[in-house]
Amino acid sequence: MKEMKIIISGAGGFLGQILLNMLTSRENYTSIIALDLRIDQINADSENPKIILYSNEEFLRTKLDLNDYILINLAYARSSDFDLVKSSCEWTFALLEKLRKDGVKKYINISSQSIYDRHRKSPAIETDLPVLNELYDMGKYYLENWIREFSFKHDSLFLNLRLSSLVGPNFPQRIIPRLIKRAFEDNLISINLNGQIFSYTHVNDIAQAIVMAAEMENDNDWNKAYNVGSEEKYTIEKIASHIERNFIKNNLDLTIKRIISEANNVNSSVDSTLFRKATNWSEQYTLSDIIEEEFNNQLRKRDSSVV
Repeated sequence: MKEMKIIISGAGGFLGQILLNMLTSRENYTSIIALDLRIDQINADSENPKIILYSNEEFLRTKLDLNDYILINLAYARSSDFDLVKSSCEWTFALLEKLRKDGVKKYINISSQSIYDRHRKSPAIETDLPVLNELYDMGKYYLENWIREFSFKHDSLFLNLRLSSLVGPNFPQRIIPRLIKRAFEDNLISINLNGQIFSYTHVNDIAQAIVMAAEMENDNDWNKAYNVGSEEKYTIEKIASHIERNFIKNNLDLTIKRIISEANNVNSSVDSTLFRKATNWSEQYTLSDIIEEEFNNQLRKRDSSVV
């Protein structure tokens, strides 16, 4: 297999840690530079000769030969605070300018499905016009365009990967872990039957997708935006039914309170056909797998607290 050298910006984040662990386990990835605001935010084996850790500031000051490296840019604040979004953009500007001088010619930027219309009727495709609802989305879309223009100007290759919503262990922000946590605490969950369409992709599947993107050898597949996410989409009713199934299987009581609500027409699903064709990627985790994993995590936490 082809030797790969990678720079991960935002390596200490939820996706960054999974990606870093995945790359270090693969023999053909011979050098991985992991960046974050502080080195202690990166959970990595400092003795592993493959891994080089830098704080963002230290990395910008260090002159390196980075020919044949590929940047995977994950660093972006999960916030709509103006100063945080501005700081994320400024870091990207400084990082790419430094990498250009050090010889990097390929950039993978992680964007989001949130740039699309929240009230879309069907899964978003790459040619759909953006409908930006929050400053977070505006910053993401701005960086997509800036990185595209930067790459064209400097004869480099780029990818903008528009990821669907992530789920996985130790990421409590999503509705699935919140519902399961409430179910264990109260043996009761309440759901609004408003027709909202959810679509989550497991972080391991997304990390694998990014790896496959980095390994694309045909330059014609670069310089594009791709949606990346699961084909599955579902309502809150289906999520609750899967949770209930796990409780029944483990002889645990659970009541689901269903509240009829006005339709909100929110839809977070994406069509990843183009990315699948370019990489042969496919997700491995179904909704059932995601809920079972989170259920077992919460069950272990409950049992350990009892002991």
